[in-house]
Amino acid sequence: MKFITIACLAMFGAVLSCHQLAAEPQTPPAGWTDGYVMANGIRIHYWRTGGDKPVLLMAHGSSDDGLCWTHLAKELEQDYDIIMADARGHGLSDPPSASDSVDAQVEDLAGLIEQLNLKNPILMGHSMGSSSVAWFAAKYPNIPRAVILEDPRVISRPASEPHSTGANDSAAAADQEKRRAQILKRNNTSLEDLVAQCLKNNPHWGQSECEYWALSKRLHHPDTAIRNRGDRPSVDELFKQITAPTLILKADAEEDVKKQNEAVAGLLKHGSIVHVEDAKHNVRRDQKARLLVALNAFLSEL
Repeated sequence: MKFITIACLAMFGAVLSCHQLAAEPQTPPAGWTDGYVMANGIRIHYWRTGGDKPVLLMAHGSSDDGLCWTHLAKELEQDYDIIMADARGHGLSDPPSASDSVDAQVEDLAGLIEQLNLKNPILMGHSMGSSSVAWFAAKYPNIPRAVILEDPRVISRPASEPHSTGANDSAAAADQEKRRAQILKRNNTSLEDLVAQCLKNNPHWGQSECEYWALSKRLHHPDTAIRNRGDRPSVDELFKQITAPTLILKADAEEDVKKQNEAVAGLLKHGSIVHVEDAKHNVRRDQKARLLVALNAFLSEL
């Protein structure tokens, strides 16, 4: 694994000027390691805090990567061996392909767990990662020790109408190409501009969080735009099959939406839901202290 040079590390402004290293991840905290496994047909990269401790495996959201968990992981690494995987097409993992199965990311988690010989890890996912973790926990209910979902989509989208071939397929293909172009454009945006964009939109995140966010965008592969989004089980179906203790950390919402979320969360056999005050979709980035209160209370009961 290559790291940013000492000269570039002198200050992040220097890192931003080192364009030849623009696609490199920011150096992780001291003592963390990284590695690769071959699993489910691809090479999967991960970061790890290490130590003989209970394992907490984290699955990030779309366009992020493993190191986007850094600030939360630093809060938890004293008690947990935290593994932060790069999903396919993100970070340093291999890209997806059009032939990927709809549950490819679920099986990526399964393969990673098998290759690293992890025994009953706690699984945590954000957004896209929360979908993968929930599906994994439903498909392999005896593996997770516990499940933590950061702002998953709890209320299912309305069922889409079946579409015919022809014009609709052409429109879908055009949408995919548009998305690929948008991702590539962000790949080629300077780190300075990405960090500035992040701080403008989310000033409360802070400089370091935005640095990790920006670097992940440089590594996000355009082919994630053509990921198979075919038939997936509904949230209701998944929650009924999850047997592990489960915590849902949701963004703040209006009372009627909270009630709908709570009704769906009630399908979990051993579940609870916390709407984190003043948090948006990136709950840990928006309200890390409040998230940690709920998270630590849940973890202490395992």
